[in-house]
Amino acid sequence: MKKKIISAILMSTVVLSAAAPLSGVYADTNSDIAKQDATISSAQSAKAQAQAQVDSLQSKVDSLQQKQASTKAQIAKIESEAKALNAQIATLNESIAERTKTLEAQARSAQVNSSATNYMDAVVNSKSLTDVIQKVTAIATVSSANKQMLEQQEKEQKELSQKSETVKKNYNQFVSLSQSLDSQAQELTSQQAELKVATLNYQATIATAQDKKQSLLDEKAAAEKAAQEAAKKQAAYEAQQKEAAKAQAASTAATTKAVEEATSTVSSSQASQSSSNTSSNNTSSNSSSSSSNNTSSNSSSSSSNSSSSNSSSNSSSSNGGGSTNTGNTGGSSSSGINSTPIGNPYAGGGCTDYVWQHFAAQGIYIRNIMPGNGGQWASNGPAQGVLHVVGAAPGVIASGFSTDFVGYAGSPYGHVAIVTAVNSDGTIDVVEGGSGFGWGHTRSHVSAAGVTFLMPN
Repeated sequence: MKKKIISAILMSTVVLSAAAPLSGVYADTNSDIAKQDATISSAQSAKAQAQAQVDSLQSKVDSLQQKQASTKAQIAKIESEAKALNAQIATLNESIAERTKTLEAQARSAQVNSSATNYMDAVVNSKSLTDVIQKVTAIATVSSANKQMLEQQEKEQKELSQKSETVKKNYNQFVSLSQSLDSQAQELTSQQAELKVATLNYQATIATAQDKKQSLLDEKAAAEKAAQEAAKKQAAYEAQQKEAAKAQAASTAATTKAVEEATSTVSSSQASQSSSNTSSNNTSSNSSSSSSNNTSSNSSSSSSNSSSSNSSSNSSSSNGGGSTNTGNTGGSSSSGINSTPIGNPYAGGGCTDYVWQHFAAQGIYIRNIMPGNGGQWASNGPAQGVLHVVGAAPGVIASGFSTDFVGYAGSPYGHVAIVTAVNSDGTIDVVEGGSGFGWGHTRSHVSAAGVTFLMPN
């Protein structure tokens, strides 16, 4: 029971030791991935803000460009109107100049020849009253028309001058506005370029973080795969332990039954022997003293000889070496300390349990060796009289601590197995059970270096 607990503790330690690094890997990897996610999220958020600013500035640039186009169109219209007005102004200036000369001539004529004289000449030289009226009316009409024409020319000239000034003012204003828009557009273009550079930087940051995240994800996937493999091994081990527990339960039941049967047989034998002794005593009492003495002497002599023969046989079995004793692997249980049926003293599912059951099936019940781990059978078994050393041969027990024989390095318990063959190169084939092997597992060409071969006494 103690060995079973120790085995379970050791296996739990191995499993936990294997799981601990994986847990650490998971914790570190997940933490690093979370950091990369935060970096990516931050960069994407900053990128989104930068892109929003770029879009806003681009909208402003587009609006300014539309305004510039509209302003340029207005400027072109004003220039066209200005040209038309300038042409009209030039034409009017020529007309005004010509009318001015005429008016000036009339004015000088009026100064030299007064209006009254003109009117008198017209009246005197008129042929009739009707002619007088017509001439006076004509003179008045001409004077009035000249005056109106002069006023109209002055008014139009002033109006055209005002329009010309307005056109020039508007033109200068639009030119200034156009220059301002150009300056703003250049500034916004520069800002847009800077923001694009920032966006590219954010994209580079994201790409780098994503690459690193992918590397971490790959590392995590590898750790998960290792964890899955460890879980499969653990599940296989647990399944094996369950099977071993079943086998142990079956073995214990069989052993118990065998012990009960053996106990019943011994009791029957003792009862029969007691009855025989009683009958013999009755017979002896009726016989003569001489006959009784002779019978007793002969019986004593026969018993002595039988005892001597058994002692010799046991001595030969106990001390025999080499391959001469290797044939006693299954057969009689009439001699030796391992011949009486007992319960299995070894941990269920272990290598010692497998070897014990192998010999129990042949009527040989290996006594408890203390300490009795697999590798310790080689020394403690012979020292405690339970086993004796023999040569390598099929059917014998192999015990040792060597890495090749145990199956892994540094075992503190060692291993025992049943030899099934001895090869020409000195290696051995074995059948075995226990943790890591499975019940009835076989191996070929195992190195015999450091291995001791044994048989039950």
